[in-house]
Amino acid sequence: MKIRTFDELSDSLASELAWRKKELSDLKYFIEQNVSFSFRKQVLSRCGISILYAHWEGFVKLCGSNFLEYIAMQRHKNNELKKNLLTLSLRNSVNFSEKTKKSSEYEKITNFFLNKMDSRSSIPFKTAINTESNLSSKIFKEIVWCLGIDYSPFETKEKFIDSRLLGRRNHIAHGQKLNVNLNEYDEMRETLIEMMTNFKTQLENCAINKEYLIN
Repeated sequence: MKIRTFDELSDSLASELAWRKKELSDLKYFIEQNVSFSFRKQVLSRCGISILYAHWEGFVKLCGSNFLEYIAMQRHKNNELKKNLLTLSLRNSVNFSEKTKKSSEYEKITNFFLNKMDSRSSIPFKTAINTESNLSSKIFKEIVWCLGIDYSPFETKEKFIDSRLLGRRNHIAHGQKLNVNLNEYDEMRETLIEMMTNFKTQLENCAINKEYLIN
C-alpha cells in the first residue's frame, strides 16, 4: 500500500512500533519464565540481543522509507524542499560518475539547478535509507540527516548503539560467547523502545507540520 496521506503514514509508523514492542515484551516474559533454568535463560537472553538489533535496523529502515514515500507522494517541486530532500532528489535525477575528473560531467548538476528546480521532485524512497546491515551511530546520523529530523536526542545514545546494541549483536552473530542477564536485556529493551518512539514522533511531527518544506 502506498503512503499517500498523513493518516496512512501515522498508521504505518504506529503499527511498526506496536508489534515490535509486543515482541520484545513477550521475549522478556519468556526469559523470566526460565529464570530457574540458567542455560535456557542465557540462550534466550542472547537471542534477545540479536532481536533487539534486528528491530532497531528494521524499524529505522521501514519507517524512514515510509516517511520519504509520504513526502514523494505529495508531489512537491524541487524548489519547495529543504536541502536534505533536495539533495536526495538531485542524486536520483542526475546520473554521473562520481570518480570522473572531467569538469564537463558536473555540468549535469548545474543543469539540474538551472532547469529542474521548478519540476516535481524525485525522491528515491525505496533506496535512500541504507542501513548497510550494520546500523552504527555514524550510519544512523546520516539517515537522520537525509530525513531532516533532529539528531541531538540520540547523541547520548551513541555508545549504547555502537557498543551495546551493534557490538554485542556482532559478537553473537560471529559465534562468540557472550553472557547476558535478564536485567541487562530489559534495560536495553527499554532504551531501544525510547529511541524508536522518539524516531517515530519526530517523523510524525515533521510530516504534519510540513517541516520538510522551505518556510
